[in-house]
Amino acid sequence: TKGKGKKMVVISVQHPDGIHQIVCIIGRLIVLAGAILKGKSEIREMTNVGIRKYFQATGAAFLENCLSCSFCCGIIIVNILHLLDIQAQTIVLALVSIIGWGYMLFFVMAFQLTGPFVFMIYEMLFHDVLRFCIIYMVFLAGFSQAFFVLFNNNGFGGFLVSIKQCFFGMLGDFDLDHYTGTSFQYISVSLLVIYVVVVSILLLNLLIAMMGDTYGNVIEGATQIWHLERARIIFAIENEMSTDERKLDKNKYWTNVDGQRYLQVEEVDKDCFRDINNDDENYDKDKKRRT
Repeated sequence: TKGKGKKMVVISVQHPDGIHQIVCIIGRLIVLAGAILKGKSEIREMTNVGIRKYFQATGAAFLENCLSCSFCCGIIIVNILHLLDIQAQTIVLALVSIIGWGYMLFFVMAFQLTGPFVFMIYEMLFHDVLRFCIIYMVFLAGFSQAFFVLFNNNGFGGFLVSIKQCFFGMLGDFDLDHYTGTSFQYISVSLLVIYVVVVSILLLNLLIAMMGDTYGNVIEGATQIWHLERARIIFAIENEMSTDERKLDKNKYWTNVDGQRYLQVEEVDKDCFRDINNDDENYDKDKKRRT
């Protein structure tokens, strides 16, 4: 029980039964085995292409490499912390859950319907948002320190409070009474107005404009980008395959594209590859000579 009188609450703790525990253990073992097998394939890929090229990949390959390594390492760490009964496993498991579902983006990039959209998000995060965060950190640190001095907050905790207030101010959630309750209220309010104009109006709209440009560039070459990312996905899967898997007869000549089997040809001599028009012209010339 907790509380007294009408506020008393009865709390009952139900321990999991044997079947529930068995299912949880089996599920943990399956996930752990999958992470170990996936980690083994990633190590094989590192061996085939080299560690430097492995992490220097771009597009879908870079996304797959980073998420795969993070997910496999996270699952192993979670199980180790679980065996040691350390509460930090909850935090790691929460982060691994996001990474695991984020790994699904690698598979949807292969489809023409969703591939350009995922690539668009990737470009915005690693280019537009990254540049915005770098510039915003300068203004955030400067105005946070200014409010920290004006409010006469003591200690590192007071500086963190100033950072929190400035961050909420960027989102438009600020308490004006908090800035007027000081001996230098005119200065603090003036700095708040300048901060809102520069960050909330200027920088945020600049970020939206950059995202608009990125959207236009991606949509303009959506088909080419989709083919490029699809090729990167094929190379990423191929690098994870063992030598025996590559030598299988079913993987030797054909490949699946939209559920259809297509013959794949390796270019050995460029002079031997001629377009259809040239072949037709040569065929007509040879036919005339014979007649």
